[in-house]
Amino acid sequence: MAYLNANIPVIECYVRGNYLRDQKDSHDKYFTCTVFGFSSIPNSTPLFHFLMEDGGLWWRAPISAFCKKPGVKELPLNELCLWDCFSYNVSVTTFYELAKSKMNYISRRKVYREGTYLFTIDWCAGDFNELNYGYAEKPDQHKCGHVIELDDGNYAIQPNNRLRMFDPSMGTDPSKPLINRLVNTRTWSVENTSKWITDEHEEGSYDYKYTELKNDSE
Repeated sequence: MAYLNANIPVIECYVRGNYLRDQKDSHDKYFTCTVFGFSSIPNSTPLFHFLMEDGGLWWRAPISAFCKKPGVKELPLNELCLWDCFSYNVSVTTFYELAKSKMNYISRRKVYREGTYLFTIDWCAGDFNELNYGYAEKPDQHKCGHVIELDDGNYAIQPNNRLRMFDPSMGTDPSKPLINRLVNTRTWSVENTSKWITDEHEEGSYDYKYTELKNDSE
């Protein structure tokens, strides 16, 4: 688990010149770069770090700064990324089952966008000595972010509930949901009941058993 900064699978792409010029100019310029990490800061979108051909390092650029090739039309950041970061505590995983899979989503502006899965960003709360001020582990609010290389040459970050994945081996049409899914509101635990205790026939017993406590009203 990383804190603030995390490595990512390297992305070789272009950075738009206007992001190197504080949006003042250079909107028509593109520079090759290698994106290698990002920062997770609550109330900010994931912000990426990259290396340029002249050895220049740049920190904390949004996903809208990058494109697969020069000349790709820049899209608004909120068309590419739906949510800000949930926590400073973050993980990066490339899930084997999803690797290189085609994904699509409907954007804020109701535009269908398709691309290829790269990796997943996920968040959690800190340790018990830190104030848990966010929603990273609230069941009905938690979201991860799947990073996608879009077919139009941009990059996007989208959560599970906005995406559909395409796998040729699937037996159903992914555009037709099997069920109307509801957001989970529950915390799943097997240690949150007073109904069971461990029954050790002597202290430190390896082969302890579970005993169900009987309620007088039962």
